[in-house]
Amino acid sequence: MNEQQPSDWPVVHNVGDIIIQAGFVLGPRTIDDYELVYFPDGSGTIYEIEGQPYLLDEPCFIFTRPGERHSYRFAPEKNVRHLFVHFDYASLREASERFGQLLREGNRFIADDHTLVAGMMQKLLWIANQQPPHWKRRLAALVSASLEELSSFPEHSDEGDVQTLPIQIQRAMAYMEEHLAGPVTIEEIAARSGWTHEHFTRVFVNSLGMTPKRMLLERRLRRAEQLMMRGAGSVKQIAYSVGFGDEHHFSKVYKRIRGITASDYIKRCNDPLFRHTAAVLDSFTPYPVNRYIPVKSEIK
Repeated sequence: MNEQQPSDWPVVHNVGDIIIQAGFVLGPRTIDDYELVYFPDGSGTIYEIEGQPYLLDEPCFIFTRPGERHSYRFAPEKNVRHLFVHFDYASLREASERFGQLLREGNRFIADDHTLVAGMMQKLLWIANQQPPHWKRRLAALVSASLEELSSFPEHSDEGDVQTLPIQIQRAMAYMEEHLAGPVTIEEIAARSGWTHEHFTRVFVNSLGMTPKRMLLERRLRRAEQLMMRGAGSVKQIAYSVGFGDEHHFSKVYKRIRGITASDYIKRCNDPLFRHTAAVLDSFTPYPVNRYIPVKSEIK
């Protein structure tokens, strides 16, 4: 069902958080919509827009307009993570004054100058994966706010230290990740923390926002999506490799949680970009990395 949203908001087409294998080249290409890309780490990646190369050697945002010819030569010696959103926006096409600086400043923006936008990009991906009520409206609002922030003057601020997970939870998560392919119980996972099952579950939920059982399922689905995106086997083979003893059970669970079938997900990942994804080392991102999400929000 289409969602009502203000007519002057962006229309989000798709989002993703993808880790690309070292050395992959995307483009040259042109696209019909706007794209905002966040590179959370500096690398040797070179972004070229209309013949002008930019070295992405520090965390930054890349803003591309419809019809602009561009390419990415991803770093030759390291895998590169990037978060992206494709969208259309009437206010940008009409060159609204509130986006004047964004439209004048070019295509590359330093992330340290816009730390709030980095957080909003991560939140955008979390919402797209969880799909809570009114999620498409929230995506549009975050895209609009991100563009407003990029159009503002840089502001440096001390946002404090990043909160990390308790070491006991980290140990349990690492154990969970090591046993995705085989049978493992929540009791076994909790034992790695050194806490009682009840205390472990309570701290786990407070830290990560879901139960250990739900997280175990989520990790298995994320691993399956990484394999499906790279074309690494049939649905049956992938189901067995992530701890499901039955292909039909896997398919049923995947459809219930993700809203599409595993086969449909594979079809949506036929773009060569997704065949060059790299293994994910960050096991604490609260949404599936290496996942492409069509949104197709519409404005009434």
